[in-house]
Amino acid sequence: MILNKIRNIMKENKIDFYLVPSKDPHGSEYLPDYYKEREFVTGFTGSQGTAVITNQDAYLWTDGRYFIQAEKEIKDFGFELKKQGQAGVLNYDEWIAENIEDGMTIGLNAEYFSHQEFKSISKKLENKNIKIIDIDLIKDLWEDRYDYLSDDAFLLDIKYSGKSAKEKIAEIREILKKKNANMTVLSSLVDIAWTLNIRGMDIKDTPVLISFMIIESDKVILFTDREKTKKIEKELLKIVELKDYREFYSYLKTYKDEKIYLDSSSINERIYRGLCENNKIIFGRNISEDLKTIKNEVEIKNLEETYVRDGAILFKFICWLKENAKNKIGEYEAAMKLDSMRAEDPLYISNSFDTISAYGKNAAMMHYHAREDNQSIIEPKGFYLVDSGGQYYSGTTDITRTIAMGELTEEEIRDYTLTLKSHIDLMDAVFLKGTYDLALDGIARYALWQERLDYKCGTGHGIGFVLSVHEGPQRISPRDPAVRMEEGMIVSNEPGVYKEDKHGIRLENIMRVVFDSETEDSIFNKFKTISFCPLEIEAIDVRLLTDRQRKVLNSYHKEVFEKLSPHLDGDILNSLKEATREV
Repeated sequence: MILNKIRNIMKENKIDFYLVPSKDPHGSEYLPDYYKEREFVTGFTGSQGTAVITNQDAYLWTDGRYFIQAEKEIKDFGFELKKQGQAGVLNYDEWIAENIEDGMTIGLNAEYFSHQEFKSISKKLENKNIKIIDIDLIKDLWEDRYDYLSDDAFLLDIKYSGKSAKEKIAEIREILKKKNANMTVLSSLVDIAWTLNIRGMDIKDTPVLISFMIIESDKVILFTDREKTKKIEKELLKIVELKDYREFYSYLKTYKDEKIYLDSSSINERIYRGLCENNKIIFGRNISEDLKTIKNEVEIKNLEETYVRDGAILFKFICWLKENAKNKIGEYEAAMKLDSMRAEDPLYISNSFDTISAYGKNAAMMHYHAREDNQSIIEPKGFYLVDSGGQYYSGTTDITRTIAMGELTEEEIRDYTLTLKSHIDLMDAVFLKGTYDLALDGIARYALWQERLDYKCGTGHGIGFVLSVHEGPQRISPRDPAVRMEEGMIVSNEPGVYKEDKHGIRLENIMRVVFDSETEDSIFNKFKTISFCPLEIEAIDVRLLTDRQRKVLNSYHKEVFEKLSPHLDGDILNSLKEATREV
């Protein structure tokens, strides 16, 4: 067992606690396969979680999206689950602080912890005589470790991005001056990609290039695998100096007496240590993160057109699935069908994440993934949930529909209707300009809370432009940190009901923050929904909807028909007309 081998190495190095997070050196949410160390150690395949190993105990912390999945996957690896966020459950760093004894040693790979995370752990232990050492215990154990992906990088045309790399760099430099800094270091792959309008295929379904970047007052240095940039090197060299990825940490040591702007939640601890002794460090959120979250007019136009095409594809898939409901289609087969339909779009690059194709009780696992050798048959009854999206040159999509495959129980209809009420309430929200994202979360949950129901995840997340399907800083969630909502931000709206061994229901649309009105009291914003696909009328108990909710639903369905009908014909067009009828 891997756990025993790790403990043996811990004893050799006199380490009492060893931490394995779900991270790479860039703080990526979705990891290159090469960096999936926590999965290798625990067996848990979800995207978020932290493992803590001691000489006697081994625990995995993960959030409510993965409780059911994690318990199943870790049982043969020697780990116990800690349900992060549940009442009475300490976070992993709090648990360590309570259980570690004076004089003990913690081992971790400092490349996998942001400076902010490392500082937080250290602070919790400051009253104890604890040593934290930077060490990698996994590299020699993982014999069949995955290789890095090796596809060529490409440049995103300005007709899609709306702004050149030179313009973006100039904006960043102007803001650096205002912050009294003369340079910044970027390790976030999505920020580097956005700034340079460069895209790669180094993370599955997230088109980024593994790299580090330094922006100085008079030059930009990109550290990456130069084999991947050969085809675009001529254009890149007009903007940046190119250096090998492996030179990065040693290059940091050349800086002295500089005023360096760093995002402590983004750069890893090893980067900080390489700069902090000889330079003045100025902390703040990545400048590019704030710039890229406000989509420009060209990006918005491309996104809105993309979501219409994507919605038409999804509706065609739903029609195909319902027509073939009696043919014993499996979840994996259904996912492959939808993926292939998206791939027919001429601007398609890849999926934006692995399609979640879940029938019946499997959908209660929020991030369930069917496999060819382990899938359920989609029967002509109950619910089938499909959460999917695409990466197109013209934008990134994400949408979820829960589909009625046939006869539904009263409980299924009630839970679908309550989820719909929650979804509509947020879709219909009007809020003061400058409202924090956190404040909007309760609007979505209100209808469910009235029935004493809740979902153990956030309500919404930001989305990148031909980048990560999950992108901040904005989100709609009950958890800090809170960020002010601004016009041009994109965010998802995806409440749900998840009942173990019964069903899972999620409805997701994507929305843009727009201007609503200015009154004597204030300026107001609202949401404009930009994803279009019918909601399931057959699953709605209309009696549970308020008049306002019914009006919003009918208005949305009218727009769905107007947007999608030019892309459909024949029987599918007739089906769209029926699916968007007034209730």
